[in-house]
Amino acid sequence: MRLALAVCLTASICFASPWDIEPPPRGQWVLDRTGKVAHGTLPQLNRIAEALDSSGAGQLGVLITDTTSGTNPRDFATGVFNNWGVGHQGSNDGVLLFIAVNDRKAEIILGDGSKVSTGSTDAVMRNDVVANMKRGDLDAALLDAARALDGLMRRAAGKAPAPSSADNSGLGPDAYVSPTQATPLLDDALAPYGDGSKSFPERSPRTWVVDLSETLSASQRAQLDVAGSDIYSSDQGRIFFLVVNSTAEYPSMAELTQRLVSQVKPISKLKLAVIALDANGPRAKIYLPDDVVKDGWDRQELSRVEQELRTSAGVDRIAGLLAAQRFVQAALVTGIPPRPMAAVLTEGVQRNKGSFQLGGGGMLIGALLLARRWNRKRVRTCEGCKNPRQLLGDAAEDQHLDSARLTEESIRSVDYDVWWCGRCNDVLVLRYGAIFTSYSKCPGCSAKTKSSSTTTLSHATEYSGGSERIDEQCANCSYRNSFTRSTARLSSSSDSSSSSSSSSFGGGSSSGSGSSGSW
Repeated sequence: MRLALAVCLTASICFASPWDIEPPPRGQWVLDRTGKVAHGTLPQLNRIAEALDSSGAGQLGVLITDTTSGTNPRDFATGVFNNWGVGHQGSNDGVLLFIAVNDRKAEIILGDGSKVSTGSTDAVMRNDVVANMKRGDLDAALLDAARALDGLMRRAAGKAPAPSSADNSGLGPDAYVSPTQATPLLDDALAPYGDGSKSFPERSPRTWVVDLSETLSASQRAQLDVAGSDIYSSDQGRIFFLVVNSTAEYPSMAELTQRLVSQVKPISKLKLAVIALDANGPRAKIYLPDDVVKDGWDRQELSRVEQELRTSAGVDRIAGLLAAQRFVQAALVTGIPPRPMAAVLTEGVQRNKGSFQLGGGGMLIGALLLARRWNRKRVRTCEGCKNPRQLLGDAAEDQHLDSARLTEESIRSVDYDVWWCGRCNDVLVLRYGAIFTSYSKCPGCSAKTKSSSTTTLSHATEYSGGSERIDEQCANCSYRNSFTRSTARLSSSSDSSSSSSSSSFGGGSSSGSGSSGSW
């Protein structure tokens, strides 16, 4: 009953609001919260928006999300617009292109100072967004709409149109070709696998690695084969590693992954997963069955692991693949871990801080903490013999934790409970992250053991930004990394408090005019 009450109490605070969605970092104009946009599409959209901003015709922001969680799409998109501050300060000349994929809804929101008419954005919504989304082509919807909005904003501001290949057609091989309109290059070696005319050299269960370009060494393939054999030997699933070394953007990792799935799936009744990595660029894709990736949180976690795979691949390719394998195996066997209670608490308090009364907020937090404690201490039942498991003490549980988990416990970033079944000699390890910790996930070993320190190299002023060095180190593995980053100039008295120094947007606002679409 107490757990049910806690679920009811948290139901209204576990969905993201427009004010929770941070704008893209400075230098970027697009935020994809779904992981469904092709890797090559995002830089194209950013180039269009960057060139538009430089022209002085306005600012274009793009947000792709799964759902508004029941909020009216126009209200949601307007909230995002104002939270990001799309548009130049004072002129309010921004436009936001918003797509909620699972809701099958889209919005184009105009800044209050925009000279673009809603009649023209209605045409963009109808011809570029909705028409492409009905065909299931999200990337075409985004690119076509962005180019159309770019043209509308430039014409409305009296600016020259963006350069294109048509501007100097017939001038020979040196003619200008816009990077947003250039024909994508095709990898001739991978193309037959992408279009299905050639079968993948799959030889499971003898090996679980499909290395099309022979990028990996024999010892590296052996490590991955051992990891792939782990879940197969327990008859709980099949995990394939697909490694390519591409020379062009197409075929995409999503296309290659789907082709491998369609080839292997008919010959196996076990749950199937594919971990795909491009060794020649930051491209990665993980396929999990639909019954494993059930909701927005699951998709968000999957996107996070894909991003970590891309990042770690440049540091230690095999470590990144093995870290992804551990997540995928756990997802196939027990499901993707639910949203951490710490995140639920933080989001709930932030979202309702304006309306919380002290007593009511304290009671809610107390109820959630009690529910968390009850859920952790409740007795677990063995899946094999159906008998209750035994919760091991600190000394006994250490025998069942690897070095990474022991390190996490020693620095108190994570606490583990080990439940033992003596009848089946089976162990169940449950992970509980600390609500407050300065440690984060290491891209080398994937343990929550990475710490960082910041050293100021030059201080920011009202007239120029500064710089600082970030030193990262892991308490569990040999991962070390240092990088410098720029800091924003200090705000002067003339700066608007609504303008974000961490994003490219200038502080525009909108009362919600624009165009809506659905498909």
